[in-house]
Amino acid sequence: MERFFTTVTALLLFALWSNVFAQVKPAQIFSDNMVLQREIKIPVWGTAAPGEKISVSFEGQIVSGITDSIGKWKIYLPALKSGGPFCLTITGVSDSIVFNNVLVGDVWFASGQSNMEHPVQGWEWIPHSAVENYKDELQDTDYPGIRLFNVPKFPSPVEQEDLISGEWQTANAKSVAGFSSIGWFFAKKLNADLNIPIGIIHASWGGTPIRTWLDRQTLELFRDSIDLPLLPENFNTKEWEKTALSSIESNRVHRDEISYPPQELTEKITNTNYDDSDWEKINFPFTNNKNVVWIRKKIIIPSVNRNLSLQLSLGFLNRQSHIFFNDKELGYFQYPKPVKTTVPSDLIKQGENVLTIRLAQPFGPFQIFGEKEAFYLASSNNSFYKNLAEDWKINSELEQVNSAGESFQNNPAFLFNGMVAPVIPFGIKGFIWSQGESDAGRPFLYKTMFEQLILSWRQQWGKNTLPFLFIQASNIELTHRFEIFDDSQTLLRVAQQQALALPNTGMVVSVDIGDPYDVHPKNKKQFAERLALQAEEKVYGKKIVSDGPLAESFIVKDNTIVVKYKSENGLKVTSEKNISGFEIAGADEKFYPAKIKLNGLEVTISSPNVKNPVTARYAWKNNPECTLYTIDGLPAAPFCTIFLEKNNNFK
Repeated sequence: MERFFTTVTALLLFALWSNVFAQVKPAQIFSDNMVLQREIKIPVWGTAAPGEKISVSFEGQIVSGITDSIGKWKIYLPALKSGGPFCLTITGVSDSIVFNNVLVGDVWFASGQSNMEHPVQGWEWIPHSAVENYKDELQDTDYPGIRLFNVPKFPSPVEQEDLISGEWQTANAKSVAGFSSIGWFFAKKLNADLNIPIGIIHASWGGTPIRTWLDRQTLELFRDSIDLPLLPENFNTKEWEKTALSSIESNRVHRDEISYPPQELTEKITNTNYDDSDWEKINFPFTNNKNVVWIRKKIIIPSVNRNLSLQLSLGFLNRQSHIFFNDKELGYFQYPKPVKTTVPSDLIKQGENVLTIRLAQPFGPFQIFGEKEAFYLASSNNSFYKNLAEDWKINSELEQVNSAGESFQNNPAFLFNGMVAPVIPFGIKGFIWSQGESDAGRPFLYKTMFEQLILSWRQQWGKNTLPFLFIQASNIELTHRFEIFDDSQTLLRVAQQQALALPNTGMVVSVDIGDPYDVHPKNKKQFAERLALQAEEKVYGKKIVSDGPLAESFIVKDNTIVVKYKSENGLKVTSEKNISGFEIAGADEKFYPAKIKLNGLEVTISSPNVKNPVTARYAWKNNPECTLYTIDGLPAAPFCTIFLEKNNNFK
């Protein structure tokens, strides 16, 4: 009997020993279909049993190492030129893992907030958010040399050893549909122009501030400016994962419920026979503290010309609104775009008609803005006009939206910990970045934080020369009060531009191609191709021009201000007869529209209203007019002479 138990014990120990040594686990960033960075020593790492020998073989090269006392291993493969597909094999004592269809090329790390995240097919929780021509784009995804990796969203209070999931995907309609549109279009252009494999590791999250993308050590520099949470004691990764993923899911459901009307309820309420007699009466403009409300109004149209459509204006509905006339949807609008549309003649009935609005606001109480004259229904020939400011019915109880879960993604260092740190030190060519809108309220702090992010990420990857290419904030209207001057976004643009003082950086000026009424412009291909121009000139050495004109100095001369530009491709204006966007001011700091004269790379700015000018500026609004370009059509960046003065540190 004793010998029996000894034998069983030995077998169990052997089984346990075999199981331990079978658990060779590479980091999650390694999978089939990946791209490995060419022309550098290629890091490959993971975990196994302590003291276990691990071998990595790739393209005839075999490199071995021993795991440390806690089972970690890291091996560097020798540098290779671009090519593939290949197989990569990782072997432990008792098992091996093979990754197939591996390419060697250039890998770019794409990060930021929503304009980097913006998927080709749009967001699930934002209606009509697909990029331009997305259906055609999804028919053109057969590019074997492009590979995509979506880093899963995961905020964490401590640095994670590995990603919670994720795998490299080949380019196809399904993988491209949910991928960063800027990342995709950037990869597509580089792959076509350079004829090398391109991999994109995409790690971004909409609405996030820069502080969440910085590591904890770097954030210590900003203790006086931000609140750094205490590090947790006895942190349990598995328990935290449940908490974080539950939060993400509850917020997804919350946004979906706000953004999309239930079909059955919609059909019921938009029916012209629906009884709204018990609804509350309101007049416009109006504010309510609910996330989602339904609003109805009956309109009597005495006679109908079958060939006559009507123009509908509903002021400014903050933020997401679906508009129905009788039982047909007329359109979807997002604040601050003016709500104006056409009611086709075939929808109009003689007698009673019903106008219905579903108004949703994910970020607080909904609001209806505008003067009374902004709400009307009228024919173009003035034969019919009805003011719509009064006598509406409202019901805010029809949809009970689930509460949002606690959000963690904006906490300092949380996204670095969960989405960046686990990818380091995977070999990359450089970074592409689109972020800043969430920090527009503190541009001076953002300047320093942005510079520190660039420096710290390079240091984390162990290469202080890694290219960092970024998109300057584009033009946008933030309020329906278009007449009010606001330069919050412009100050952010200046903060971003000053990062160009760091080596190996490049900036896309996009102030001329945004959508003033949508913080998520849908022409992402245009943004990405300007970003690819930056890469092709500054990283790959192509003889092209990637920068628009940048103002670099100025002098005051004879009641004018002369600004000298840096431009590799000269200067031009869009119209000699209609040059706008330039302003000039005297000591009273009252700015007037200015006239300009071009002389080579110099712009002379003047106004008859300003005799002793002190300051000039260009494109100095959130949504400015842009008229100055290179000969090839790249836009000039906004400037103000205040920030061109020597020793002005933007503080």
